[in-house]
Amino acid sequence: MKNPFGQTNRFDKSRAITDPEEKPKDPEAYTAHKKKLATSFAKLLQDRADRLERKTLKVENISIVEVRFLIPFSNVAPYYALNKFLKDFGLSPVMQRDFNRTVLFAIVDEAKFGNFHILLNQYVESDKRTPPQGTPYAIMTTLFDVKYHTADAIRNNCSGDLVFEFISNNAEVNAKYDLQRAFLIEYLDERRVLEEISSFTIDPYDKMVQIKGASKQVMVEIAQNFDVVAQAHSLRTVTVRPDKFNIKQLTWDLSINNSDDNTMTIGVLDNGIRPIGPLNEIVLDGLDVTESGDSLAASHRHGTVVASLAAVGHRFFGTQNNLTADAKIYSIKIMDGVDGYIDVIKVTEAIRSIHYSHGVRLFNLSVCIQSKAYNEMPSFFAYLLDKLSYELDVLIFIAAGNMYQDDLLAMQEDSHELHVYPNHFYNPGVSSAIHECTFTNICAPAESMNNITVGALADNYRPDTPTHLSLDKNLPAYYTRKNHYDFKQPINGVRLSNNYSNRNLFKPDIVMPGGDLLNDDSAMQVLGFGDNGNDYYVFDAGTSLATPIAANLAAQLMNLYPNIALQSVKALMINSADSYSHAHLDESVEKRRELLAERDYQSAFDDLGGAQKAVITRQILSAEDIHRNIAGYGKPDQEKLLYSTDNAVSLVLEDVISMDHHKVFLINIPEYLLNSTNGKSLHIQATLSFKMNPAWGNHVDYNPLHMSFNFLNSFIKDSPDKLAEVIADRHHDFYQGIWTEEIEQLQNKKDEEALSKEEKKRLAKLKTEAIGNLLGFKTSVNRWSEDFFPLVNKPLSNRQQISIKLAKKDIQKIGNQLVLAVRCAVKENLDSDLQEWIRRTPMHQFSIALRITDESKLEDKPKLYEELQAINTLEIIANTMADLDQDLEADA
Repeated sequence: MKNPFGQTNRFDKSRAITDPEEKPKDPEAYTAHKKKLATSFAKLLQDRADRLERKTLKVENISIVEVRFLIPFSNVAPYYALNKFLKDFGLSPVMQRDFNRTVLFAIVDEAKFGNFHILLNQYVESDKRTPPQGTPYAIMTTLFDVKYHTADAIRNNCSGDLVFEFISNNAEVNAKYDLQRAFLIEYLDERRVLEEISSFTIDPYDKMVQIKGASKQVMVEIAQNFDVVAQAHSLRTVTVRPDKFNIKQLTWDLSINNSDDNTMTIGVLDNGIRPIGPLNEIVLDGLDVTESGDSLAASHRHGTVVASLAAVGHRFFGTQNNLTADAKIYSIKIMDGVDGYIDVIKVTEAIRSIHYSHGVRLFNLSVCIQSKAYNEMPSFFAYLLDKLSYELDVLIFIAAGNMYQDDLLAMQEDSHELHVYPNHFYNPGVSSAIHECTFTNICAPAESMNNITVGALADNYRPDTPTHLSLDKNLPAYYTRKNHYDFKQPINGVRLSNNYSNRNLFKPDIVMPGGDLLNDDSAMQVLGFGDNGNDYYVFDAGTSLATPIAANLAAQLMNLYPNIALQSVKALMINSADSYSHAHLDESVEKRRELLAERDYQSAFDDLGGAQKAVITRQILSAEDIHRNIAGYGKPDQEKLLYSTDNAVSLVLEDVISMDHHKVFLINIPEYLLNSTNGKSLHIQATLSFKMNPAWGNHVDYNPLHMSFNFLNSFIKDSPDKLAEVIADRHHDFYQGIWTEEIEQLQNKKDEEALSKEEKKRLAKLKTEAIGNLLGFKTSVNRWSEDFFPLVNKPLSNRQQISIKLAKKDIQKIGNQLVLAVRCAVKENLDSDLQEWIRRTPMHQFSIALRITDESKLEDKPKLYEELQAINTLEIIANTMADLDQDLEADA
């Protein structure tokens, strides 16, 4: 879509309304909190002394303390904590977790840190009858507890091959940080010579050190002496389930042929691909990052199966035995068997190398590492893949991960209600001897935001076979993993307010068929090696199989449109997805509601008062939300993804926007729809996707870039720039022309004398309604795809969706011209690297996929496809992104 646009350098990031004032507590209510802080600080001082005493190496010391907050750590009123902790307490933040409610600080000024201790003591010893609000020590009421960062916290119960994450380097710790880091490299070099470790690698962004073959003594010594390491993480993969059933067949009876040189190539990151009969023509070559030395050798069929599905997708399960591949395969061997360790730095280096040397843009990663705790920040692995996708023109399809096989078997042998589908997915606070819902959270690096995460449906592409553990083939499979973000769960004992949560932050992005467990009838029939003469096919199931089927769809799209932006591929796949009903989760939600009512009020939910019911409801995810957290946007529809029809048209908008800008695009609507007699004439579904440059060690700012979009009324026809300017500024003089008589009266009274509190509320409400009626294509403005407020404390998503219906009266109101508005802002208080990125990157790319469907019931109506093409500027996707890249280079 190349329609006219307008833009303005405006983005008012304030809020028209104020948050409700916090009600003061009874001063005695702080008694337990005071005791907790006093105890935790005494323990901090003891742990600090112990750590200094136990250091065995002569390395410059950096004292690291951990503070858990009850509110976000940020630079907003009334505490301005970021400035205060550095200026008054000598504490510089070096790692922020739990949506910036848990912060590691480096003590950079001992005298000022003494002030922290003094202030804390003042709070602890304050009169029980004196409220802390308004006192110098009021900020202490925002603390949950404090502790020293000990060696045990750093080691994190890890052993073997692992990654040590570095704290963030900043101006306050830079000198000591550099000395410690240099000492650490010397130390690791010595340990390598002494064969106490096998190897070590620093990642390209200097955010982590990966160590292989480390003895326990070395790990303990690193944790005890080096303060620049924040925490250790294991590199062990989630075990791939070995095949259980064989199909007695004496040949594969299948051949997969290469089509031509222009077919897309998919890099398969797995345990090697054996070029068995069906695959020998489509597997190009390989790169081995393990010690085996042969990327085309595999002791287990996992990577080989993944390659076959990436090449031909769902057609593998059809009746034809002579297939032409949609994609060629490049093998990237990242592990030897079905479990072990992944060298994450070599994985990212391999992706970079294959992209540059062979032009590979699509990759499949069907293996993963440890699962995520609720609301855990993005992993080091996800960070590396997000950086890679931001810097390169690549898109990685990542498996959400499967529940552990042993757990699945044990749960079926135990009749606990929690083990019954779908109860096992989401029941916080409820557990059995062998299961709690945390165990169904996604595995790293599936939380990667720039790439596509794929979950599994129970469908196995065999229509005459039943499911086993799952209720229906159209539903998520029992074993598939869900979103680990849950804004209903407390952090440091406090639940997040709506302002600090984000409904767009969920994984997986999509789901594809992956088969069901635990019997062969419910599983998928996939390739075996044929080593035993009767194992040419086996049965299997998993997100490992769903993921390459999704990657194959992307390859098909790119075969049709080879120059399409990869974020457009992501947007189109999500936009084409259909989600099945969430009714199967209603009973689980009802049971959870009753459980909380009994726990909190010792009563049935229906017997509670309205206020009590509201308290319970605020703690519960709806069935729709739970389903979204398991199935994402749903299953992509191949026909919708790849093609338009006469009355359903797919469009892509690929463009750029500058920071603190609003940009508007005009979409012309065919006039024939004004003859519609039914309520809904046009359905438009749109998905925004963009790449973001991730922030290290800052959970809230991990995605530092806000973009969102909306559909609005084109109330100014002659100037798109003026239209953008008015939309961007709710205080614009233009709006004075739409004020009602009551607004004018209140406005005049405001100019002459003070308004009462009720009158101020009334005036604000009337103005909001008037502006909303003007901006909206209906009587009020549609919600933006993502709320930016408060930008400083809001975790942001980089893909969002809006679905709207236009009736005849709506099309009349907008004069057959709909506005697609896009806005952009960047987080503040970012580290020096991202500040430089902001300076160097004035414009940011984005893609919006639109599916416009004629839902009118007109007889003998024109074709929507032809009508849209006649009145809009549309181009077949060919060189659009090449042109865009040239524009960006010129602007930079």
